[in-house]
Formats: sequence, structure tokens, C-alpha cells
Amino acid sequence: MSLLLSGCGGQALSQREIVRGVLFDRQNGDYSVCLVLADQNAEETAQANKVACALGDTPAQALQNAEQSLPGSVYYGLLDLAALPADVDWQMARELGMLLYENAQPAPELSVFVLDTRPVNSWAREGAQLYQGMKSLEDTARVHCGLQQLFAQEDVCAVPGYAAEGGYDLVLLPRDGPSVRCRGLEEAQLAAVLCGQTTHLQGTYADGSASCRARANVTVQNGTVQLHLREVELRSLYGGEGDLEALLCQSLQRAFGALNYRMQAAGADPFHLRFWQACSYGPGTVPERITLEVTFE
Repeated sequence: MSLLLSGCGGQALSQREIVRGVLFDRQNGDYSVCLVLADQNAEETAQANKVACALGDTPAQALQNAEQSLPGSVYYGLLDLAALPADVDWQMARELGMLLYENAQPAPELSVFVLDTRPVNSWAREGAQLYQGMKSLEDTARVHCGLQQLFAQEDVCAVPGYAAEGGYDLVLLPRDGPSVRCRGLEEAQLAAVLCGQTTHLQGTYADGSASCRARANVTVQNGTVQLHLREVELRSLYGGEGDLEALLCQSLQRAFGALNYRMQAAGADPFHLRFWQACSYGPGTVPERITLEVTFE
């Protein structure tokens, strides 16, 4: 039994500080980190997590200061979530990802989010709640970005963004351009499907006039990205009699065109279109125009 309850150093986990989440932020030029810890002394009906937070000139220093504020040694083997600052860019995402790999040595199922644009006023009051909110969002929206996905492409990475008002954003971080925070079903969820981070669409579209729930996957043929929708449920929220399928197609195609244009301008390819085009036309050959086709199956 003692082996099962011990970390790598042999010390019983009941005597260690078990980290479940690491949340990074930037405050007035400093880096801030919040460690969300399992509260092993809490009653069953009480809050199961506690927090430790600290500032530092660098993310590594902030993380070390938070660790040193704890009475016991830190155990990262059960870490399952990390959050990046709302103003994160490509370089910062890579730096924080490497810090987690090198220092925290997280479990392989670690999920990554970007914090909401709403400022965090107090880690002590909000840290555990933010952690629970992102874990719940991952389950309900069925969206996932693993730590390794920060390093999957050299020119860009894509990370789900926590949205306190509901749903999620998707933050595209090109290496050579400004970050793009996509919102809503037409942008964020479409981008998440194209990036391989979800297979579900669920929310409103067309300025909130209709709702959609569907399973989604993507194939590419020649210059066309094909979005396949299954188990589709569309509903008008204003009682109109319009063609909801056509309205969804138009909304998604318009969003795809805008997103693809911005990523091409930054020289980034978060949707892996270059790979598909190379398969169809050969390396280095890309059609002038890539379109989105939506099919209902």
C-alpha cells in the first residue's frame, strides 16, 4: 500500500503538496502563478482544493516562490491542468510549456487553457474556482489541448480560451504575427474542429438567432476543406422560418475565410492546410483559394 501512495521519492503522498493545476498570469509587469493543490485535510463536504500563489520577475521565479511558500514538498505527478496568461503570445506559450516540461514534469493527460480576458483580482478567491471552471468546460464542451500541442508546429499553436460568460474561445498564436482570440461557434468552435481539438459544435450562430448541436470532423480534397456534420440539431431562437442549414453554412464559410486570411498573412498554418495541399498537389504547391464546404450527413 505504501508504494501506491508514494511519489517518486518514496515519501507518502499524504505528506506532500499535490498540485492539480498551475495557473500563470501577468500583473503590473510581474509574473504571477497560482498552484491549485489538493486539500487533503478538507472534509468531504468542503472545498477539495486550496491554493498557493506568488509573484516573480520570471515565470520560473514565480513558480519557485509559490513552491517555497508551502510547508511540504511539491508533487506534480497528478497535475492535470495548466493555464496561460490572457495576453500570451507564441514565444511565451513555448516558454511556459518548456517550464512545465522541465520543472513540473506533468502527467501526460495535462490540459492547457488560456485565461479569460477578465483580470484575475485575487488568486486566493478565484484560483480554485477558475481551475474547476476550466475542468468543467473541458468535460462539457469536449475540447482538449494537450501540453505537447504547444510544440506540434513551428509557426503557430492554438489553445482553448476560458470564457467566464460561457462556452470557450480559441486563441491562435502565430509565431510571426499578433494573437487572434476567436469567439463563438462560427469562429472558436470551427477553429477547434479544424485544429483537431474537438469533434463537437454546440452553441448559437448568426448573431444568436439560431442554435446548433452537432458532431463534426474534417477532410480535405484538393482546394476544399470539407466539414462533415452528423447528428445535427438546429433550432431557430426567434421563431423564424428561414433555412437554418443554409444560414449555418454561410456563417461558417464567412468565419473560415476570415480566419484563413489572417493566418496566411501571419505565415501560419494552424489548420494543417499545407500538409493536405502537399498531399494533393505536391510539396510547395498551394491553390490560390481554399474554400470550406459544409455537408450534413
